[in-house]
Formats: sequence, C-alpha cells, structure tokens
Amino acid sequence: MPKEIFPSSFECDCGHQSDFSENTVRDMKAMSQKKKVYLADSAPEEHTIVFYRGKMVEIQCPKQPSSRETKKSAPKKRATPRGIPDEVKTDVAAIVEHFNTAVIRNPLCVYVPRYKGKYLYLDRRDYGRLSPICRLEYTGNMQKWSFAIYKYSDEQYDAEEWFFPGAEHVDGTIEGAMKAGLEAYPA
Repeated sequence: MPKEIFPSSFECDCGHQSDFSENTVRDMKAMSQKKKVYLADSAPEEHTIVFYRGKMVEIQCPKQPSSRETKKSAPKKRATPRGIPDEVKTDVAAIVEHFNTAVIRNPLCVYVPRYKGKYLYLDRRDYGRLSPICRLEYTGNMQKWSFAIYKYSDEQYDAEEWFFPGAEHVDGTIEGAMKAGLEAYPA
C-alpha cells in the first residue's frame, strides 16, 4: 500500500520515494477538495501522486498497471507543439493590435510580435526604436503562456526572474505579459 512518509514525501509499493516541497503538497491537497489532482515527480521512472479530498489516494507507478478508474480520470498528456499554429498567430496579432490601440493609445509606442518555434517574442517599438520586452512560450493553451522577462543587465530572457515592476500582471495571458512589460520598461 503506498504511503505518505513525511508531509512532503511518498513511498510507492515498488520502494520508490517521491519528495516534494511541503508548500507544493499543501497546495495540491487544497486543490484536490473537489476533484482529483495529479503531482508527478521528475525521476527517470516518473511516479504520479494522486490526491483527492485532501489526501493522497494513489501512486501511479510505471512498474505497476494503473487501475481502470485511474486510467479513465488521468489527465491526457499533450505534447508541446513544435511551433505556434497559424490560427494562434492570427489571434495573437488581434490581441496585440487591440492592446496597442485600447491600452497604450500612442501610435509611436506599440508592441510588435515575432515568432521563433514555440516562442512568441513581444518587442516594443518606442518612437522608432525596437526593444525586446519579454518572451512567451506557447503551451497549447491561449490562457497559459509561459513567461520570461528580458533582462538588459545580462541581455537574455529569464523565466526565473519574478522581482520586477509589473510581475503581478503575469497571469499566463498575452495581455498580462504586455501589462507587465509596460511597468517593467515604461514607454
């Protein structure tokens, strides 16, 4: 029987131990009050801890077959797309154009999207000068883009940097990223 060893460690029947931060486990238990929540470890043979109604109810082990119920309710793994689909690029263009006209309202200061693979780069043209602001990674969901701010100090995008003016606007949306960019780098 799988068991919780510490407030943040779990042991599978096969003997594998999965360790997480206590805050992560506490958040997962809280989110599991109304639906099953899955937390995967990063071991080469990935184990997934299943929480429901605030408790660990199962450990999905790659060495053991999953129960029928778990197979039905397990989240489907989706591969991250290699590139951003054309229809998403069309939506992005409309969102950026709307933000430029409704929020910035200065034709000499506008966001300009560019693409490379699965990344959307939001640059800003301020009075003729084009400057990098942030990079978003397409995850397959228009409401859940991964964010990285451009740091002029080392001239690279940093997904780990969250201590900058406007960070509170980053919410997975393109609009949130543009609002954060306006505060981080005022026009």
